[in-house]
Order: sequence, then C-alpha cells, then structure tokens
Amino acid sequence: MQVFSGVATLSIQPTSGTAPLWIKLVPRGKFDGRDGRAFDASPETLVERFKSDGIPIPVDVDHATVKKAAVGDPAPAVGWIEELEARDDGLWGRVSWLPEGERILAEKTHRFISPALSLDKVTGKAIWLHSASLVAAPAVAMAVLASADTSHKEPLTVFESKIAAALGLNLDATTEEIASKVATLTAKADGTEAIITGLQGVMKTLSTEVITARNSRVEAKVEQAIKLGTVTPALKDFCITIANSSASLFDEFCTKMGTPFAYLSQPAITREMEAAAKGFTAAKPETLNTDAHRLAAQLGLDPKALL
Repeated sequence: MQVFSGVATLSIQPTSGTAPLWIKLVPRGKFDGRDGRAFDASPETLVERFKSDGIPIPVDVDHATVKKAAVGDPAPAVGWIEELEARDDGLWGRVSWLPEGERILAEKTHRFISPALSLDKVTGKAIWLHSASLVAAPAVAMAVLASADTSHKEPLTVFESKIAAALGLNLDATTEEIASKVATLTAKADGTEAIITGLQGVMKTLSTEVITARNSRVEAKVEQAIKLGTVTPALKDFCITIANSSASLFDEFCTKMGTPFAYLSQPAITREMEAAAKGFTAAKPETLNTDAHRLAAQLGLDPKALL
C-alpha cells in the first residue's frame, strides 16, 4: 500500500486558547486535489481499520511521521487521535492535544489539518488513515481535504520482511509487491494443478485403451490355442489368466502341450466317407422276417407294402 498525505483548507481556530476536541479529517465520498487527482473515501472503512488496529493515530507537523521517520529523523507527535467517528459529511477525529500542538495552534503558524491516507492501487479508495498533520499551506480552495503523493513506503514488519525474502523480493519491497508475488505464484500453482489434472485424465484414458488392447490380444491368443487343439474350450478362462500373468509362460505351455485336442475340431464324417457313401446302394429285401410281419399287422398295413 502506498501512503498519501493530504492538506485541508479548513483552518483550525482554537477557541479561548483551547484546541478543538473534534476535527474533520477526511470528507465523505469522492474529492479532487488541486493537482487534478481524484480520491474516494468511506469514513466507515477508515473507522473499521482504526478499530482493528487498536492504537491511536499520531498528529504531527508537516507530515513528519511520513517524511522524517522514514529516514530516521525525529518525528514527534503533537497530538493523538483517540477516536474516529463516521459522520454524514466525512470522517471526524477526537484529538488529545499535547502542549506543543496547543502552542502551534495558538500561534496560528499551522492552521490546517492534512491526513496521510493509504490508497488501494486498484480502486483508488482510501483504506487506512496513517496519520494527520498540522500544515500551513492548503492544497485546495474549498473546505475539503486534498492529497499530495509523498511516495512513501511503509517499512515492512519483521514477519513481512521474512515473507519478502522467502519470495525472492528485496527487503524494501512494498506490501503490494508481496501480495502481487503471492498472487502470481498462486496463479502458477493453479495452472500447474490444472495441467496435472488434465494429464491424469489423459493417462487414465490411455491406460484404459492399453488394457483393452492387451485383453483383446490375450483372448485372441487363447482362441487360437483352442482352435489348434492345444486346450479345450472349457479351459479358456484358465488360459486367459495364465496369459495375462505372463505371455511367455502361456507360449511355453502351448509348446509343451502340443495339439492333443485337435480331433475335436475335425468333422466326424470325412470327405472320403461322404464320397464312399454316395456310391453305395442298399439291396431291397425280397421277403420279410417275423418282426416285419408283426409290425405290419399292428399298423394295419399290407406286409408287401414294406418291401
């Protein structure tokens, strides 16, 4: 996240030597800076972040917290924002002023309040009130807050620094750069997972096709053994089991068995037998025996009709 500082045109006028308790920090909704940039702030979002952090927000002079603290120079607070409130016209803060802050306001050397906001790079919306400053030069001619880019990067915490190092980033990387790196790695991981899933599907399909083709070859080999008379049809499942276990073992089995059942595939009547039968004519009997006469009598036939 990148921190932006803002300048308000609304002057702070102490009453009876007392600094104001509540001050307006950020207007609600969209507002423009004099440099032409547009901003968008939701007081509720800033209040929620403040409550989540659970620490008061410093009020400094001329954005010392943003500019000087970053290079190690003193940047003392002149007041502390102890409470934030979302109102119809924007974000208001209750300030506990330190003596230095009251002195500056009393002398009127810095009559305007300016926020230091962190903006979302994608939406441009304010997501965090980093600090607020007493300033002398307003940035706009309206009674609203304007913002000027300080190009300041919040220093990483020890935990964030370790994450940056693990991701191969410089230790001065911004949190946005860390988030971007993580998003990139996540996208690559998702893409890799999709590729792996796709390859698994292809391998499954290929495996199914390979198994189907292998089963077909094994069954054809066993059918051939049955046809040659090496084994009987009753042994088909047994032979398929052997062939699936080891094709070479089944081949060795067939070689040793030979073709002892080849006769089962041979016809009972050979062509020679058919040819001999065609030239054979049975002689008709001239007389009937006793059994034939008895059969003719039972059928009511003339015995001669059976000749």
